[in-house]
Formats: sequence, structure tokens, C-alpha cells
Amino acid sequence: MIDYLIVARSGRAIAASAKQAGYKVSVADYFADEDTKSLSESVHQLQYHCDGFEIESLLGHIEDVISDYPDAKLVLGSGFEDRLELLDSVGKLAPVLANCKGTVLRLKEPISFCEILDKEGIKHPHTTYSRPIDSKKYLVKKVAGIGGEHVSWFENNLAYDESGFYYQEYIKGIVSSVVFLADGLHAHIVGFNQQLQTDQFVEMPFLYLGAMTTNEVSPQHKTIIQKIINSISAETGLKGLCGLDYIVDEFDEVIVLEVNPRPPATFELHETTQSLFDAHLSCFDGLLTDYNCLDGEEDKYKGYVIFYANKEIKISDKIVWPLWVKDRPSSESVIVLKFPVCTVHAEENSMDKLKSVLFNRLKEIESIIVAMQNAA
Repeated sequence: MIDYLIVARSGRAIAASAKQAGYKVSVADYFADEDTKSLSESVHQLQYHCDGFEIESLLGHIEDVISDYPDAKLVLGSGFEDRLELLDSVGKLAPVLANCKGTVLRLKEPISFCEILDKEGIKHPHTTYSRPIDSKKYLVKKVAGIGGEHVSWFENNLAYDESGFYYQEYIKGIVSSVVFLADGLHAHIVGFNQQLQTDQFVEMPFLYLGAMTTNEVSPQHKTIIQKIINSISAETGLKGLCGLDYIVDEFDEVIVLEVNPRPPATFELHETTQSLFDAHLSCFDGLLTDYNCLDGEEDKYKGYVIFYANKEIKISDKIVWPLWVKDRPSSESVIVLKFPVCTVHAEENSMDKLKSVLFNRLKEIESIIVAMQNAA
């Protein structure tokens, strides 16, 4: 018996929240890691493609699960932004708790999204499909791209294939995000984060490394963000647990970058004894949960960073994983260059200390994995 089938690039955090709420779930994702297996009734590893989900195999798996559990519903995470046809296809197989194709299209198609922001008077970088004259001030991004691996400086891509890509003005500042709940009309802030990026790979200068929670958001910025997410939710019918990425620029202005119309990776940093999975489901019933992410812990900061493979790695069965590691890959699995291996987590009483601990743990887990590999 399962209540929900979770489909995402990585389903571990959603599965953990669902289990906390008392649900039984099956997960289909790219990693099928050990954490996810411990949280789920079953896990199916999807074949990775650089262009996204392999449609036929994914639909075939969903059909198999629904034939065994006809009352199960689908909960969708990351990976559908650039596979909008899948939203219609999976909806024919089972009830889906996710934003509809029309909503996702309006939010993830760059010009459409900018038009929404302009209509609501929300600041954003200049965005265009036409090659800008001053290349040094622009980034090139993949439409509906995920994780920052698709973002590069435009000046490094003068001979780039423009199909499926767009150009966006570079804004210097603090890269931030907010996790929020929406019911199609209104929105409720769950928590704020500062994003981390890594320059580990020269060809991916904006690769997403992780995030840290922050309670140091001014009342003025909170008010601005609340207005922004309310406006976007009402304009697009946005529902569920979502994320908004923005930059606080050198003039202390909030500049919106994008909306993720599904549970963002950072949501687990804000989960308390309340389940955000439950709150996510309630949004599709028109119930907007007044979620208190601080829960009496205003002086606590949480964060995680991703360990990316800097060479091909085979995971030894001799590794003793520290408790602060999540997304643990299966023994004997092979992680290819530039792919995520696992995540390291920490909780501290200041952002500076948190960042220091996270980077120390990143070095430590790399040493552990490499040592076990060399000993094999």
C-alpha cells in the first residue's frame, strides 16, 4: 500500500517530509540513494539524460505503480520544468498534486515571466532572446534550467547554439531565496535562505553548491517579498510549496530571478515538527497553512552543501557515513565526473560558523570517500 508516488530529479527530501507526516510513498528519481530507500516503500532509479526525463520509461513506471496501487496520487518535484508535455501525460494516469502546465509555462518561459513581473511592478534583470551588444554584462541561461549548471558568462559563449537559451543581465549582489506556500490566490512565507555557488568547474561558474537559512532579513525586504509572492500566486494560480530566487543588489534592492513552481531543494532546511509535505498537499485543497518555520529556534541556522565528483568515483561498501551526510549513494555505485555524490548538513548558531563547518565537512567527506576508494 502506498499513498503517493513521488517523481523528481531527487525525491529524498520530499519522501522524508511525507514519512514524517505518516504517509507511505514510492519514489522515482535519478539517484535511488540509501536515504530514499529507508524512507520509502519502494524506489525506482530513472535513467539520467542531459535533456531531462526519458518520457517512455517514466510513463511506463508510473503506469506499473498505479496498476498496483490504483488509489495512489502523484507528487511531482524538480525535473518537469523543461518537460511540460509530461505534465499532461502523467495527469492521464493518476491524480497529480502539482502546478498545471499553463502555470509552469508562464513562470518558466523567460519573457512570459518578465511580463508578469513588469505588470506587477516587480524588479528583474533585463532578459532577452536576442544577443546583447555588451556581452560582458550578460549571462546565457537554458530555458527552464535547474541547478545553475546551465548558466555561464555570455562572453564565453560567443559561438553558442542559441536554441533553448536566453540572455539575462548580470546583477551583482547577495543571491537569496525564499520558500513559500501558495493556494492560487495568496502566499505564506516559510523561510529565507542565502544561496551558495561553487567555482569547482570552470565551465560552470554558477553551479549551485547549497544554501544556508537566514533570519537576518529586514522587515522592509520581508514586506517586499510577501507582496511579490502574493502577486505572482494570484496572477498565475500558483499552488503548493514553492521557491523564489532573488538578488539583493548593491543598492539594497530586491531583484527577482525566477520562481520554482514545485518544492525547492531548500525546503527541508525549514521543516520542523510540522510536515511541509502535509502543508504542500493542503494548498491543492485551497488551505494555506500558517507554517512557523522558526518554531522557537530563532538563533539556529541550518545549511547544506553538495559534494560534486571531481573525478569518477566508485563508492566503497567500507564507508562509515557520518550522521551529517544525506543522499548517501549505494555501495558499489559509480559517480561520474561533475555529478552530485552526497550532501553534507550542519546546524549552528551563526551563519559564519555554519559556513565554516559546512566547508570543513565537505573536505572531510571527500577525504573519507577517496581514502576508501584508494584502499579497495
